[in-house]
Amino acid sequence: AAEASTCTDCSVGYYMSRQRASACLACGAGSYASSEGSTACTDCPAGYHSSSTGASSCAACDSGYYSGSGEASCTKCSGGEYSGVNATTCQLCPVGRTSPTGASECDACDAGTYADTEGSASCTSCSAGTFLNATGQAACNECPPGRAQSSTGQSECTECEAGKRSDSGAASCDSCAGGKFSDSAAQNCTACLGGTYATAGSPACTACEAGTYAEAGSSACTKCDGGEWSNASATSCSSCDAGRYSGTGAESCTDCDSGTYSEAGSSECTKCDGGTYSAARATSCSSCESGTYSGA
Repeated sequence: AAEASTCTDCSVGYYMSRQRASACLACGAGSYASSEGSTACTDCPAGYHSSSTGASSCAACDSGYYSGSGEASCTKCSGGEYSGVNATTCQLCPVGRTSPTGASECDACDAGTYADTEGSASCTSCSAGTFLNATGQAACNECPPGRAQSSTGQSECTECEAGKRSDSGAASCDSCAGGKFSDSAAQNCTACLGGTYATAGSPACTACEAGTYAEAGSSACTKCDGGEWSNASATSCSSCDAGRYSGTGAESCTDCDSGTYSEAGSSECTKCDGGTYSAARATSCSSCESGTYSGA
């Protein structure tokens, strides 16, 4: 071999730290030498890497990755994190946003879902009885009174139908009890007025028919007893006058026939005894005068 007349500088990416060397050494992965004649390699700075030996420079980490100093490769950000290029660390996604692994940015949670902590990898669906009509939120809202939501992950609540009601945060609407009613979107049911009634789940109260009555908050109308009567929408029944009568559920009283009588509140008329008589609608029978008679 020819004798060397001079020493040669180590190429970029190579170094030699001692004298009397016959060859230069390649920089290891994660380090570099950018100038000729280097006596040492330099670690890649944080946010950069070199994956091969003999590197003359380091490459920046892509967005969604990061590295410390002297790294041969960049590390992917975990779910719930993100980074830009040449990042030295990954940042946590803020509340209301999430990310998969290796993300360069965080995505807002859709309506009906939320993320309530920093660094969330996925959004959580709103539970039944709640809703969320905006994106990128940290919490869901309870359904307001008079509305409900039975499904998860919803952006709105549904109005309760007439005849039903709900408190806030309801997953379903409850039917009004008998004797009560409600309009749509109601928080409370309202008692029926006297003279009206409602069965369970009714959107309105119904007037009682003649011959029946109802007190306030009734689920059904009650027939008037014999000897009583009522008009429609009555809160109570009235007694028949003396000389009149009625059966159960009567809308009016009937006059007693001649030869009979009745006291007030009677369900039937009573025949006059022998030796007595009466005209129609009589309240009592009169004795026959001397020289007259009547059979029983």
